[in-house]
Amino acid sequence: MKSLFLILLMTLPLQGCFQGTGANESEVSGVIKLDGEPLPEGTITFISADNTTHSAQGKIQNGEYHVTVPVGEKRVEIHASRWTGKPYKKYDIMETEQYLPAIYNEQSQLTADVKPAEDVQLDFDLDSSAQKSGK
Repeated sequence: MKSLFLILLMTLPLQGCFQGTGANESEVSGVIKLDGEPLPEGTITFISADNTTHSAQGKIQNGEYHVTVPVGEKRVEIHASRWTGKPYKKYDIMETEQYLPAIYNEQSQLTADVKPAEDVQLDFDLDSSAQKSGK
């Protein structure tokens, strides 16, 4: 009996994790291109513009992504890194660098208004020579 209680107690946090899209979420997918070519890999993050919902993040592979996103206005961050060829001695690994302009991530100017729907298509065309506006 004690074992059954422990199993139930351990599975409670998982309840709801596998229920799919809720009434306040949409399945968002799309294609991300850099200079007209699919972005090889990276991450896309949808951040609540008014901090009323949690953020949602998805993996980008061959330019495509798919993520469940809470509805509402979002600031969108896209990150992609690559190996520099330099060793990072502190951890004995190879160093990486963010190679997308900051206006697509830390200083993102990308936005999306995610509406309640079963499937939402949001594509982003990025320019590697883009600079922060005003500079």
